[in-house]
Amino acid sequence: MGHGVKAERIDDLGARTQEMKIERLRGWRIASAVPSGLDDCCLIVPTYCRPREVVRLLETVKALPDHPAEIIVVDGSQDELTERAVRRWVADQHAGFSLLYARSRAGLTRQRNVGIDLASGEYVFFLDDDCLPQAGYFAAIRDVFLADERVGAVGGLAINQMAQPVPRRWRIRLSLKIVPRVEPGTYHASGTSVPPNLIRPFTGTRAVDLLCGAHFAFRRAVFARHRFSEFFAGYAQGEDMEFSLRVGREWKLLWCGDARVAHHHAPGGRPAPFAKGKMEVRNRYFIWKRHVTDVHLVDRARFWFDVILLAAMDVAWFCSRPWQLSWAQHAIGVACGAVGCALAPPRYEERLPSVRYVLAEGDDDHASGWS
Repeated sequence: MGHGVKAERIDDLGARTQEMKIERLRGWRIASAVPSGLDDCCLIVPTYCRPREVVRLLETVKALPDHPAEIIVVDGSQDELTERAVRRWVADQHAGFSLLYARSRAGLTRQRNVGIDLASGEYVFFLDDDCLPQAGYFAAIRDVFLADERVGAVGGLAINQMAQPVPRRWRIRLSLKIVPRVEPGTYHASGTSVPPNLIRPFTGTRAVDLLCGAHFAFRRAVFARHRFSEFFAGYAQGEDMEFSLRVGREWKLLWCGDARVAHHHAPGGRPAPFAKGKMEVRNRYFIWKRHVTDVHLVDRARFWFDVILLAAMDVAWFCSRPWQLSWAQHAIGVACGAVGCALAPPRYEERLPSVRYVLAEGDDDHASGWS
């Protein structure tokens, strides 16, 4: 990155494990009768009200020769539909991986942190429940970790979202010098980052500032000092950006062009347009203020001008299609978020974890194996 980055003191989490309170979660574990796959890899799948997508992901991973030896589903749903769907799927399968299911309070960052505590692999993968990894995905990322011990995080590419044409909003940003160039994976001093769907297909690896949370992986040593920030409650837009910038102070972050997934954005479990617009500005402002130092006046102007541009384009789109109220609702949310940040900037003191998550005794079905 071509700008200053704030350095924060973060104590070693491992040294504090004995001081943490234990929170026991309802869940169960089924071990594979015939283990196969990558025994040093673990996959964590946070989910919320998407039973169909979770089962489809499990089916896809099961068919891969390079699947992880352990999969952890962390369910934040209030109903039982996802657990029932996973149990039905388990009853009919003979998979080569152990499956752990845990119930958690909803919140993407919290659910990821739950998975981290429950995971046992050296390389910890995260996939959104609406992502489908392609053959070789896990092995390609694992090989990147093995090739360089300085690499702390590796991201894959969404094959159905790559090489998209540069949208009008980004052409305007370029013409107005809000961003210097369209370079996915780069974080600019104006708090702007280019979305990964503008990346062109490539092979090998590329160094980046940011990774996409829908499909990335970390070396376990990263979690000795870091957890996902629970400032990003609920839907948690931007949490991957904040975590990438924090981890990137200490480790190399790489995109792996040979690790590919299909990311089919599921409609369920997403916020309303107003809430999403407000969250976009609030979270983006929080990340910008936390991670960028020596902000020049021109970068401040670029940040706020970009927020105004976002709302203005929503209004223009609504005026051309007045029956689509979501654009107006999103614009109002953006405006409210901007006013809120100006009057009462979001602040959050990152605390070391005080809770360690484990499966409740009696729920662990480890010895039963796959039926």
